[in-house]
Amino acid sequence: MLRIKALALLATYCLCITPALSDKLYKLKEFKPVVSYTATSYSFPFLANEIVAESYDANGHPGYILVASDSADNLVISTWQSDVATPVDLVDRSKARSVSIAKIDDTHFITPIIDGDNKLRVMLWEITGNGTITLRDYDVGPLITEVTSANSGSAAMVLAQRANGTLFARTYKLKRAANTNNMELDHKGTFNFQGSADQLVLSDGSVNLAAFRDDDGKLRVTRLRKRQDATVIERGHTAVSLGGIQKAAIATADGSPNGRWITLTTSRGPSEFKTGHRCLGRTIHKEPHGRGKLIEWDIGTDGTQNVRRGAEREFQGSGGVAKEIAVEVIGNGNYLVSSHLGFDTFCKRNPKNRGKQRMEVHLWKHAGPTYDKEASGRINGKYYDVSIAEFRALQNRNYDANFVVALIGENQQVKLSIWGVK
Repeated sequence: MLRIKALALLATYCLCITPALSDKLYKLKEFKPVVSYTATSYSFPFLANEIVAESYDANGHPGYILVASDSADNLVISTWQSDVATPVDLVDRSKARSVSIAKIDDTHFITPIIDGDNKLRVMLWEITGNGTITLRDYDVGPLITEVTSANSGSAAMVLAQRANGTLFARTYKLKRAANTNNMELDHKGTFNFQGSADQLVLSDGSVNLAAFRDDDGKLRVTRLRKRQDATVIERGHTAVSLGGIQKAAIATADGSPNGRWITLTTSRGPSEFKTGHRCLGRTIHKEPHGRGKLIEWDIGTDGTQNVRRGAEREFQGSGGVAKEIAVEVIGNGNYLVSSHLGFDTFCKRNPKNRGKQRMEVHLWKHAGPTYDKEASGRINGKYYDVSIAEFRALQNRNYDANFVVALIGENQQVKLSIWGVK
């Protein structure tokens, strides 16, 4: 989900690493608008409403892909190799909202979107080792209002909300196109959910965990199993959180059938926050924000295949205030990284400096019964969307893991920050 407009300079950004936690998390590079590339920056030629990032490894050539809906609601796809400073390929085509991306194999991925007729459109792309992408096929579905997707073993799964609010899940495999060496989509069936829901997210893995906000406004997770023929069934009862949520994100910690997943959510409120008593309790923010929370989910050992709730951690203090969120497990499952858009509530002498917005990134331990923060950093500035993707860098081999944080800034401009973990 990417959108950038004319080249206007974003407000000055600064990275602040929490001093006590700075020995594991490092910002390596930054790409932002209106600054010509000098080893750290790239000027994007478009503005974005939505943005999503995903890694790829095309036959040993790693990189990442940014998929966006631009300021004119067009689909924009930008591919980046890990060792280059500018996009390898930039595709701008057709109307698109609620964009998503899912890998099928090392060289094929889909981009499910809401098209200009408000229908589901699933496009199949092939990516080469140098990052060039080619459209190979597409499929058109029903009227929808939201869509997300994920890898599902040797297939891709799409989760979407129909115009009446109900959900469905659909899988796609690849098959050889007639009289060519190219691949095309093979639609394998649809699973229909009971009841309506929104704020859809879906995990990668051989078994997919769907998370969404149900009719009561609560987080609900349900396990989807792909049969051998790639049709979809629901396995076990759904699990429900206790409180209401505004947003949800999900990451796979263990992609096996009896796997482990981690959700990051924002609570339903409060909708405004105030400064401390020394700032006379002034309201500093009225946009919808909540409190971030990590929850771990796995499969019980009683043979029912039911999803059960495990360790959790609610964010504390001003750093726990969140609106848009992203979470990813990286480094072969060794690290959990989260990012959210929040703001400072620290008292400042000048009222205009109170409650300045920022992006926070955190590195978490996630092996025990709770979550402990190992490292933390932030980028000051006003942002409206955030996405995280891991990638295997060709350079910076001293780092145990690398990831990219993609952001949409105040004027719909796109900003990328590249991070390393030791």
